[in-house]
Amino acid sequence: MVRLRCPRCGAEDQPADPAGLLGGPDANGELACTACGQTYPVVDGIPMIYVDDHRWRSKQRECEGWEALNRELGQIHYEGIGAPPVDFDIPYIDDEHWAGIAENFDRIIEGLDFEGKSVLDVGAGRPWAAKNFALRGAHAVAIDVVAHPVVGLGRGWEMMKEAGIDFELFVGDSENMPYASNEFDYVFISAAMHHTNFMRALAREMARVLKPGGMLLAINEPFRSASEDEADLLLQSALPELRHGITERRPSAAEYFRAVAAAGLEITEARLGVDLDDPQRIWDNLTQPGLIPPRQEWIDAAAPRRFARAFHTRFRNLAAEIELRRSLPRGTAGIRSSHAQMMAVLYSRSELNIRAVKPLR
Repeated sequence: MVRLRCPRCGAEDQPADPAGLLGGPDANGELACTACGQTYPVVDGIPMIYVDDHRWRSKQRECEGWEALNRELGQIHYEGIGAPPVDFDIPYIDDEHWAGIAENFDRIIEGLDFEGKSVLDVGAGRPWAAKNFALRGAHAVAIDVVAHPVVGLGRGWEMMKEAGIDFELFVGDSENMPYASNEFDYVFISAAMHHTNFMRALAREMARVLKPGGMLLAINEPFRSASEDEADLLLQSALPELRHGITERRPSAAEYFRAVAAAGLEITEARLGVDLDDPQRIWDNLTQPGLIPPRQEWIDAAAPRRFARAFHTRFRNLAAEIELRRSLPRGTAGIRSSHAQMMAVLYSRSELNIRAVKPLR
C-alpha cells in the first residue's frame, strides 16, 4: 500500500489501511488521520482523501461537469452487451484520437523499466494508464476527482478484473495530494496539467511525491501558439467543457516548462506530439504559414512578400521566442535541439510530451 499524507494537517507516513477496508469495490467506511483526527470516507472501495473547503469547490464542479458532459455525449451507458467494452483496450484501439495518445504513451515510456517500481497516475479519469503500468509490473496508483463507475476511477475495478491485475484508486486534489513525500519512482500525467488554474502548485506536488532520481512523464498537454489569444482559442476548442464548468486552459509551451522547472525538476526531454513529428507536418500545422515555407516556394514570385511576412511575424513575437528558449535548458533532447520544432512550438497548435527528473539531493 502507498504511504499517505493528511491533506488537512500535512502529517505524513499515515497508515494506508489500518481497518483493512481497501482492496475491493464493496468496501465502505472511513480512514482517520492519526495526527489531527480528520476522517476521510471510503465509498465503494475508493478513499475520498481531500479537504472539503473552498479550494475543493472548483474540483467538485469539475467532477459534476465531466459526468454531465459524458452523459450529454452518450458515454455513460455502454452499448453492445456481450462484447468487451472498448475502454478495456484503451489507448490501443482503432480510433484516431486514442491512436495518437497510444503513440505518445509508448514514446514517453520507451526504454524505462517499471517492474517493481511505484507509479502515480495523476488525473487518471478511467485509469487506463494505471492499468498499463500495472501490466508492466509496477505498483500503480491512480488519483482523480471523478469516482464515477463508468467514466471515472470506479471503472478501474472492472479494468482490474478483466486484466487480472491490481492497482490503487484515490479521489483527491492533485494540488494537495494525499501521499507521503518521496513515495513514487514515476509520476505520469496525460492531458491533465491544462485542467488547472494553478499549474505551479500541481507541478510542486508531483515533484514532492517523486523519489530523488524519480521521473515525471507528461504527455498530450495542449498549448497555444505565440500568435493566438488563449480565450479565443478556448472558445474554438473547448466550449463544451467550459459550458459544463470544467477548468480548461491553453497555456504557452514556456508556461509548462517554467512550472516544471520551478518545482525543482530538471527537464531532460521535451517533444511535440505525434501530430507534429516531421518537417512536413510542422509546415501543414503552422498557424503562420509564411514562417518557414517549403524550400521550393522561395523561388516563386511571392517569395519576397512571404519573407517579409515571416520576418514581421518573428519580430512581433520575439519576446515569446526568447521566453521559450530560456525556459528549456540547452541540453534538452527534442524541441530545444531542432530549429524547426522550436518554430513549431511558437507558431502551431500541438501537444507537449515532457520527461523531467527529480535531482538526487
